[in-house]
Amino acid sequence: MIGTLTFALVPVLLGLGLVVALVVGAGLMLWAGLEGLAALERWMERDPRFKQ
Repeated sequence: MIGTLTFALVPVLLGLGLVVALVVGAGLMLWAGLEGLAALERWMERDPRFKQ
């Protein structure tokens, strides 16, 4: 009984870990994208080629 329960729990826990990793990765990518856009905006404000 314990062995069967353990074998049933392993894929569930692996799936939950995969979902958590996906959510954390998506959050980090979103944060990095926003930081990149903010850096681009700061650069465009200081670059004389964009001032007219």
